Amino acid sequence: GAGGGGGGEGGGGGMDMAALQAMLGGLGGGGGGLGGGPEAEMRRQAQANQAAQAEKNSGEADGGADGKAYKWEQTSKYGESEIIVRFPLKTPVTKKDVKVTFKAKALLVVVAGEELLSGATFGTVSVDDSTWCLVEKGSELQLLLGLALDEKWTSLLAA
Repeated sequence: GAGGGGGGEGGGGGMDMAALQAMLGGLGGGGGGLGGGPEAEMRRQAQANQAAQAEKNSGEADGGADGKAYKWEQTSKYGESEIIVRFPLKTPVTKKDVKVTFKAKALLVVVAGEELLSGATFGTVSVDDSTWCLVEKGSELQLLLGLALDEKWTSLLAA
């Protein structure tokens, strides 16, 4: 019964350093003194990607004013970003009361004749990937915006 060792180390990737070096050692004699080379570069890139990824999944933010508040949140995975915008409605509505216009660079939301959101968007919306629905028995309107580019939006609407 060998095979029980190496449990405590390297928790992340499951492979301990020695095994990793033994494996890399096969690729031309260890080359430990090269200051990392392409591998370190890849690691740096991976960390940068993770940071960018984390930024694009930074949670929900508040927007709007004058009683027309909304919350919006961007999520990104597999290189695709989407934004969910939630409008809490004072009085429940039906689909007939809701008019949402998605444009590549603009958004218009009208509920029961009241304009809740109108303006140029921070980035480009993929109209075909965007939709809306009513939840909580009509007391919340949710918009799902598909983004044309997987980039961080710092605000929902253009400044």
